[in-house]
Amino acid sequence: MYFKKIAALYWGGYLKKEIDDQVINSQKKEFKKLGDNVIFKAGGTIYHPENLKIGNHVRIGDNCFIMAIGGVEIGDGTILSRNICIHSGNHSYKSDTTVPYDNTYDNRKIKIGKAVWIGQNVNILPGISIGDGAIIGMGGTTVSKNVGVGEIVVGQGQRVLGKRDISKLDSAIESEAFFAKTYPPHL
Repeated sequence: MYFKKIAALYWGGYLKKEIDDQVINSQKKEFKKLGDNVIFKAGGTIYHPENLKIGNHVRIGDNCFIMAIGGVEIGDGTILSRNICIHSGNHSYKSDTTVPYDNTYDNRKIKIGKAVWIGQNVNILPGISIGDGAIIGMGGTTVSKNVGVGEIVVGQGQRVLGKRDISKLDSAIESEAFFAKTYPPHL
C-alpha cells in the first residue's frame, strides 16, 4: 500500500512569516483543506494529507504525527501541543492469512471540533469525535472514546475532570475569539 506523506520539518520555533507562508503554500494543494493562519511547528509528519481538513487559526505543535488515511477534520481555533499522535486508520488484525495483521486498514474518520486544546503526548484513536471546546489533558492520555462539548478529560481512562461553561464557550466560538487569531505568532 502506498502512503502519501508530507513532513513539516522546521528547525524549531516559529519561522519568519514569509518562509512559513512559502512552505505551507507550496504544500497547500496536498491537503483536502488547509485554512488561514495555520502554523505547524518542528518535525511533524502527515500521511494522506489529501484526507486532512484543517480549519482557520489552528496551531499544530512540534513532532505531531497525523495518519489521515480514514479522514481527519480539525476545527477552527484548535491547538495541538507537542507529540500528538492522531490515527484515523489502523492495520486489520482479522486476517485469515497473516499475523499479527494484514495489509488492509480499518479506516474511521476523526473529527476534532472548534477551539479544542489537546495537551502534550496525547494519542487519538480511529473513529473518535472530540466536541467543540474540549480539553484533553497532557501526559499520555489516549482518547479511545468520544469526548463531549466542553469536557475536560485526562489520563488513560479519560477521566472527566469537569466541563467548561458552554454558554461562554459558544459565545467565544461564535465571535471567533480564538487564541491563535487574537495572539498571532511572534515574528
